[in-house]
Amino acid sequence: MDLKGIFDEVSNQMKSDFAKAQKSLSHAGLKGGANEEAVRRFLRHYLPRTLDITTGLLVDSQGGQSRQLDVIIADSAKTPILYESAEIRVIPVECAYAVVEVKAFLDKTELGKAYENMRSAKSLVKKAYFEEKGAIIHTHSLYGMEWDHWPLHYFVFAFDSAGIDSVLSNLNSIQGSDEVHQRIGSICILEKGVILNQGGDGMFSALPSAGSRVMASHTTRPLLLFYALTSIILNQASMRPFNLMPYLKDVSF
Repeated sequence: MDLKGIFDEVSNQMKSDFAKAQKSLSHAGLKGGANEEAVRRFLRHYLPRTLDITTGLLVDSQGGQSRQLDVIIADSAKTPILYESAEIRVIPVECAYAVVEVKAFLDKTELGKAYENMRSAKSLVKKAYFEEKGAIIHTHSLYGMEWDHWPLHYFVFAFDSAGIDSVLSNLNSIQGSDEVHQRIGSICILEKGVILNQGGDGMFSALPSAGSRVMASHTTRPLLLFYALTSIILNQASMRPFNLMPYLKDVSF
């Protein structure tokens, strides 16, 4: 099977859809919606069916709420929908694995907006789980740390940008001093390449870790590389049993 050829076709189709939206739609919101749906459609087709792909808001049991998020990747079997209207959903953050921000053109201003959206999502508290009991306690090794729950990841997908090296420079400027688990994981720019992480062992990853460096790949197949790296992470995703009761603590029955 020619996997490279398949993803070249998908990439060309996404570029074509993007060009049509830019040419045919005059309203910025409609253009943005079309671009976001193209990315969601790709993820629905190529990620495992155990993952739900939607758009909307994340909330936590402390009353926190994210900004509106372009793509939310959550557990398809265990996620309760707190609210739904058309495709927009409100989802408990405990059930979400990752968020993808979609940009038509990624410049410093748009990267700053994506960063602020990330902070609104990553600031939410994941704690509404049933307590694990028994001799075996499952953990996740991510960002160079051990977690008793799956931490929320954040990625950016852009159709185009200025030079990818300038995007890398802007990214380092915006989040260079942040702890690794508070950073944007990686960025796919369909026309330019992928910004990713290289560990001390030389291996590439969608996520940063202690001692890794952020670098720009000028690959001619950015969609395939981004898909491969994020799939490696998301194929490991799992969640502890979700407990709805902390969300209902202020509700009178």
